[in-house]
Amino acid sequence: MDAEGQRLLQRLPEWLAQGAAPAVLVTVLATQGSAPRAAGARMVCRDGRLLAGTIGGGHLEQMALRDAAWGAQQGQGDADDALPSATEVHEQADARGRPQRLCRYPLGPKLAQCCGGVVWLHFQEVDAAQARQLAAGVAGAQLTNTALETRFGDLVLRERPVALPAVLVMGAGHVAAALARVLQPLPWRVIVVDSRPEWADAVRFPPGAEVISADPLRLLAAWGWLGKAAQGSQAAQRLAADLRLKSARGLPADPPPASTYALIMTHDHALDRDLAEALLMVPQRTEPALEPLAYVGLIGSKTKIAAAKARLSQRGVGQEPLERLTAPIGLRLDGQLLGGNLPGEIAISVAAQLISLQPRAPGSAAPTMPDDDD
Repeated sequence: MDAEGQRLLQRLPEWLAQGAAPAVLVTVLATQGSAPRAAGARMVCRDGRLLAGTIGGGHLEQMALRDAAWGAQQGQGDADDALPSATEVHEQADARGRPQRLCRYPLGPKLAQCCGGVVWLHFQEVDAAQARQLAAGVAGAQLTNTALETRFGDLVLRERPVALPAVLVMGAGHVAAALARVLQPLPWRVIVVDSRPEWADAVRFPPGAEVISADPLRLLAAWGWLGKAAQGSQAAQRLAADLRLKSARGLPADPPPASTYALIMTHDHALDRDLAEALLMVPQRTEPALEPLAYVGLIGSKTKIAAAKARLSQRGVGQEPLERLTAPIGLRLDGQLLGGNLPGEIAISVAAQLISLQPRAPGSAAPTMPDDDD
């Protein structure tokens, strides 16, 4: 499933809060030949203005934004302006009686794009209730490992949601805030946790980042990453209760370790070591054993890192877990770390390293459209 399209569906309720005017969800349902985005790419718009997402930019997106408001424009102004830009338009009502359309766009001279392919776009009007339903559909398909379906007539786009990468940042300092801003455009889940409320302040971070004021070790315990005994401890239960009081979300859902990229950058070297040990030893301390984290990184100087590794070894962390510790963090070019010591430079270097480690996402099962010469 297209990762950006999946994240858009998951966050759709944020743009369609209760009482907000309906919007139009635009989905790339199918493509033929060369196209800017594959099936599953999405954007959401209202009154011809983009709210979130992208179907590839350029003239195609500009025309799609115009055509998303076509129904409201009919009968207003110049008759030519009321016509859609697509070469084919198919209309029908969805199960709730709301209008939906399937439109065909050849990427040639008409759209001033030289891709040469064809894109079929699905336009669907959605309100707050339907936004919640779509987000729940993604969650349900993830939970049951089934496909999410977008239908228009006999055409069906089948997509299998995947666990989006989670970047778990332990510590909410300057580098953490800069990293969250760098990662904000990407379809990743960013979780920042710090026991200091003045640092774990959502105002310091971009929208979408989950900022948690809590002891990082207690959060890991509450997730069950430190074992059943730790998960059932009073400290873990108290944290879960405190988070329920602070937020309607309560304890944030634990991400799958295999798709979690953890970065340890707290204000306390001793806590950094404790967190490194806890994260590296997740498979050994859980029953049934959870998978190792995709990445565990520790920020610090060569001296700090050498001392931390020696202490971890003394504590009984074996060679195999220690080899999974990335320290120092950041992308290396010709053996040298990219960038300097400024928070923004470190953030860009770390983000580049995380991007370089991403596996290629599986594709969607798009409807097969007939070949043509447009």
